[in-house]
Amino acid sequence: MESWVNLNKIFLNIKQAENAAKIVETTESRLSSIPRGPQYNIETEVYEVNDGWRIRWRKVFVGNDSGCKGCSSCETSQLKKMRPRKVRLLNLHQENLKSFLLLGM
Repeated sequence: MESWVNLNKIFLNIKQAENAAKIVETTESRLSSIPRGPQYNIETEVYEVNDGWRIRWRKVFVGNDSGCKGCSSCETSQLKKMRPRKVRLLNLHQENLKSFLLLGM
């Protein structure tokens, strides 16, 4: 378990602090949790100081995500098959080749 991180801003009322705590919780959980890797929940706490209200939060490790949830969305029969593509070669004459190389295209 990690230590608490304090938000530097002081809020005038508890409603503003709770709204900001929800934003912090959502943002930090998205930044902390890696797809198909470690997953974290964010605990937030709103507390009163003499000037107003402050927020602090910490990351709590939940577990690892294997990635596959068994939703069958990756079946090959449903994938769109791509047709073969053609490659067209450029026919450059000697004088066009010089200008092509000089211009850096």
